Amino acid sequence: MRRLAALAVISALSGTSAAFGADSLASRVTQADGWVAWDVPMIAGAGDPCCWSGHGDHTEGRIGCDLDGRNHGFSTDDQQKPPTTGTLTVYAHVAHAQMDDVRAFEASCPVHAASAIRHIDGVAPAESIGMLADWMASPDAKHDDDALPAIAYHADPAATRLLASRAEPSRERKEREDALFWLGEARGEDGAAIVERYATTDGDPKLREHAIFALSQSHAGDPYERIHAIAGSDPSEHVRSQAMFWMAQMGDKRAAHDITAAIGHDTSAAVREQGVFALSQIEGGAGEEALIALLKGDYPRDVKKQALFWLGQSGSPRAMQYFDEALTKSR
Repeated sequence: MRRLAALAVISALSGTSAAFGADSLASRVTQADGWVAWDVPMIAGAGDPCCWSGHGDHTEGRIGCDLDGRNHGFSTDDQQKPPTTGTLTVYAHVAHAQMDDVRAFEASCPVHAASAIRHIDGVAPAESIGMLADWMASPDAKHDDDALPAIAYHADPAATRLLASRAEPSRERKEREDALFWLGEARGEDGAAIVERYATTDGDPKLREHAIFALSQSHAGDPYERIHAIAGSDPSEHVRSQAMFWMAQMGDKRAAHDITAAIGHDTSAAVREQGVFALSQIEGGAGEEALIALLKGDYPRDVKKQALFWLGQSGSPRAMQYFDEALTKSR
């Protein structure tokens, strides 16, 4: 049933020719064991999917991606430089005439494999998306973690529509969350609009919370302002708290002011507490200045206690300066 449903989606998105194309591509891919690759246009503005050196959110440079390695995770360059080629290379591994692994990287990303990689020419994007969707729906295993990123980076509207179909309420939450992430991460303004709709209207607070995270990964339009609006309007205390957390993580200069304002008018003590924590996560000194402003301003005692705690945890020179000044005045 899952296979038939996937084929029905692809047929509706791109016409029945896409399903026949997917079958044709699958036969070309599986005609020999080993790694096989093909190129398709890559969506613009989604970063540079490759394997990077660095720590946390800070990348330093590309390193070679080992197709045969156990840990085959990848990331995108957070500087959002245009891709070198505008082309996505999809890699599929075949064993016993069956696909069992898929990766996708920007075409100039260095890739290593233990054996030669066979290349296929002349693959249409809709054909590639159709085959990958069919593979995800195969009854023997779930392949979402491998296929969804590959689909998301295709420069074809069918990719957005397929991901949107997997985010619908009829799907399991894990499928919905994965689809929303890739809609936010890679599918531009169209994807961000879909994610925002679920972040503001879905009946499941946990799904709304995840949609906010997915929206924070978008590079289209002004995702920060979209999340800011949710922080002031969602009926769930936890969702409002998470919205402020992701505002703090986005590196937007408006965050310190906006979170401070939210702390000032939100009636929930739990939300105010999480808002103070969010301020402590803002880098570059703005978070510490905002915590000091809470201590100096007209805020509830619980807010000041949290601000004092997180300022002390920072241990920064600015925090020590404030404590020295406060102790001097108290003498």
